Amino acid sequence: MHVYRWDLDKTYLLTDFDSLSGLVRSATEPASAKRAVPGATALMRGLSANPQARIYIVSGSPTQMRPVLEEKLRMDGVRWDHLTLKDNLANLKRGRIRAIRGQLGYKLPVLLETRAGLGRAVQETCFGDDAEVDAIAYCLYADAVAGRVEPRQLSRVLEAAGAYPDQIQRCLAALVKVATAEAVERVFIRLERRLPPQRFAALGSRVVPVHSWWQAALVLFEAGHLSLSDVLGVLEAVFAEVGRDPFALAGLTQDIVRRGHVRADVLDRLPADLPALAWCRQALTELGPRLPSAEGGQPVDYLGLLQSFSRIE
Repeated sequence: MHVYRWDLDKTYLLTDFDSLSGLVRSATEPASAKRAVPGATALMRGLSANPQARIYIVSGSPTQMRPVLEEKLRMDGVRWDHLTLKDNLANLKRGRIRAIRGQLGYKLPVLLETRAGLGRAVQETCFGDDAEVDAIAYCLYADAVAGRVEPRQLSRVLEAAGAYPDQIQRCLAALVKVATAEAVERVFIRLERRLPPQRFAALGSRVVPVHSWWQAALVLFEAGHLSLSDVLGVLEAVFAEVGRDPFALAGLTQDIVRRGHVRADVLDRLPADLPALAWCRQALTELGPRLPSAEGGQPVDYLGLLQSFSRIE
């Protein structure tokens, strides 16, 4: 079994939270009007097609949107196992203003509680974006499960993130029930705000910032998570989005190889007669031999990163 953890807004769905009109539209539009990030549908559909896969979705979207979001996922042919949404109405009634905006205190308890009961051998892959603190949440979760973050440190980080005492207690109670394991293989972060990939370097090579889900699909295909038809489905969706511009696709391919997240010869396993991939192969010949990303071995300064990321919110 392998668990794939997904965010929704700006990770799977193209959601506009930067304006009042965008917020209203996101909350009121029907499932048929919601648009997925290019390649996200083919990617999640391909991952969920594996009977050994489990899809766990944790989104900051309000619980009132569950029928619409579930309908959208069904329309896209995506199978999911858990869908957790944020009860902001309850937070508002209780005067928990920090909880309405805060994400770390909301997501981390859910991540840990849904990990409890899973065996040490169960591996995970996480998907988020750079619009919130997804990278920090996923990595803090991974390090807590691996035993690298002790309960006291976990509490301090959550307090710094504005979490309420009961949210912290939920995390600590769940952590006791979690089997210690190196559970998280990779964390894919979609660069929705166009942050430079280097900004995430302090979190280690487990974090893979991507400009497009095509880049993630190549990494997952090389690792055996996607079939040939799955990765070609992502390719078609992204290629259409970039206006069928082979130079743009080649640039994305060259970038993910140059940063060491995937080997150049992964394209040898894809059809040789696709014109778009011919440009990609040509772009990779200009790179020469590439080394894999170095494994990060330094402890993560989560408190420092929280302060750093808060300055760009």
